[in-house]
Amino acid sequence: MAAEIIDPLGDALKGRELLGSSFAALIALILFDAVSESDPQEVSGVYVLADVDDLLLPMNEAFEARHVRIDFSGFTMQTLLTLLRGPLRRLGDEAVNTQELTLRIIVAHLHLPMSLPGSLEPAPPSAGLPAGTILFNDSPENRARMRDEFTKPNWNQLKNLLDRVHTKNPHITITCEVRESPQIPERKLYILNQEKLFSAPYGISDTNVYWQDNPYRILDAEGFGIRYGKARIIGWDTRSKSRSTQEIAEHHMEWHRNLWEKLEYIKPENPVISDPRWEPQEVRAAR
Repeated sequence: MAAEIIDPLGDALKGRELLGSSFAALIALILFDAVSESDPQEVSGVYVLADVDDLLLPMNEAFEARHVRIDFSGFTMQTLLTLLRGPLRRLGDEAVNTQELTLRIIVAHLHLPMSLPGSLEPAPPSAGLPAGTILFNDSPENRARMRDEFTKPNWNQLKNLLDRVHTKNPHITITCEVRESPQIPERKLYILNQEKLFSAPYGISDTNVYWQDNPYRILDAEGFGIRYGKARIIGWDTRSKSRSTQEIAEHHMEWHRNLWEKLEYIKPENPVISDPRWEPQEVRAAR
């Protein structure tokens, strides 16, 4: 009977003869072996993704809602733009039932000194450090490169995509704002419709870049790549059957919500983005 109704104990008992010893003790031993050898159980609402492209599916699914809301935190919104480009192009090409689109984007403020990303230079002999020691420091050149090659162009591209959506589907209420944070992000955070959340940590990389025809050696905040392990992005779902999973998702969402609210009145003196709110073309033209 046990072999028929208890799994994986049943699989372990089938075809075995119970010889000697206590029946209960033997069942306990077999149960321990069976459970120990079984595959780890998946947790409801936890996502383990190997590549940023794996986020395309959940992002597309998020855009099926009548009210689409995407919250993000990261350095320059480069990967966010990559993920948004397809869904926004569809909204700009097709008549849809979407009623509202909300984008809340937090990016790093790149006018103040930061050590990551930053410069890498050999320690001078006067520093008294071991030979070959490399020092990290702020890199104004690399911050300028990030501003001009990523943050500003990404924002302009996103505004153009939203313009197309507004032209094709003027019934959609679009709210999009970018806020600059003095906090150097340790990870990219994607929150989809306040339901699913995905976290992708930044690694560090000793690399060389070019800016205005000059080479620079920098310590880069590189995306946490697959070579560091099988998981690049971890996600949690508020609709999980696991209360712990729900609480992890809510914890990260509250972190983003708190930072967003603080940045409403805490502003940089010299912002990278001078027009942080998207407005329809006709409103911009009237200014």
